[in-house]
Amino acid sequence: MATIKQFLTATAISLSMSLLAISISEAQASFTFTKIADTKDGFTTFGSNPTINNDGTVVFSANLDSTSSSILIGDGKTTSTITDTNGIFSLFGNQPAINDAGTIAFDANIDTIGSGIFTASKGITTTIAESSQPRGAFGSPVINNKGAVAFLSQSENGRGIFINIDGSTTTVVDTNGAYSDFDGYAINNANTIAFSARLDTGERGIFTITSDGVTIPIADTTRKFSFVFPPAINNLGTVAFKGVLKEGGEGIFIVNNGTITTIAEATAETTTAENTIPDNSKDFKFFENPAINDVGTVAFKGVLKDGGLGIFTGADPVADKVIVAGDTLFGSTVKAIYFSNKGLNNSNQIVFYAILADGTGGIFRADPEPKVPSTEIPSCDCKTKHENLTP
Repeated sequence: MATIKQFLTATAISLSMSLLAISISEAQASFTFTKIADTKDGFTTFGSNPTINNDGTVVFSANLDSTSSSILIGDGKTTSTITDTNGIFSLFGNQPAINDAGTIAFDANIDTIGSGIFTASKGITTTIAESSQPRGAFGSPVINNKGAVAFLSQSENGRGIFINIDGSTTTVVDTNGAYSDFDGYAINNANTIAFSARLDTGERGIFTITSDGVTIPIADTTRKFSFVFPPAINNLGTVAFKGVLKEGGEGIFIVNNGTITTIAEATAETTTAENTIPDNSKDFKFFENPAINDVGTVAFKGVLKDGGLGIFTGADPVADKVIVAGDTLFGSTVKAIYFSNKGLNNSNQIVFYAILADGTGGIFRADPEPKVPSTEIPSCDCKTKHENLTP
């Protein structure tokens, strides 16, 4: 009996050590894929910039035929129409946005004349801004979890970025000053807006402006960069953007109050305010549309020097791959991929538009799988550990 007790005790200790090893040593997560909607569902075309909220709900634009288009939401189980061109609208923008409350912001042409920025929530459509000019007078809106909507529009001073909070619209920044035009913008839950702009001097820059009106320079073309692209911002105030370097090459950069967190090697020496995620000194040729979430994940579309392309979350095109052209997806092969800077949520789910080799086009969501535990069991000198056990 003593021998049996010693064996059972040793087994229990060995098992507990194995479980400890499993919790400590985990493999990198991979992704499974969920179809949100595709052309096999009766759609003819899709907008190439779907966006996602933290619940995994996706909003996208789609055409049912040559005369009818819609804005829809889907979660992989059900798909619902939010609005379509059977009512007051005649055309929708390519990049609707959604917050965690399920409120959707979009730009559209209206049937009579003109265009506007609108929100839709629980079956109610609200006008945020209108113009007598057709679509093009407004940039695609962005919305945060407080329901604040930011958008680009013509103004008395040329062009400006505006914010609508609880039905009241105010100017954030316009061309009556140091800026001559704006390229792109993003908003976080603190109502801080990150934007890229062309300056009166001919230079370009990325800036943030807080709800108190404080403007903070992030990066510009006076020193390190020859060109900067529209930014993304998370709720911690970290800004991600693509920059082209004056010395050649380009990369994805993050800035957080001047603090650098090294994620991958840069093509050139970084400053105290700039940090490269991936660059094109090795495997990548160029990048598009970085997105950043609150846990610090940065996702982007990358084109590889060998001709491949895909969505990645870091500088290693193998270890950091989400999906690439040539991968199998729902019975066919991925041919082309499109990704927006609002295509990543805090659960690291990623939404994208893809065209497959069989001609199918669709909206798909990449869902990270739980990390696979290591099967490695640490060595154990059980005789030494258990020789003093009492029967």
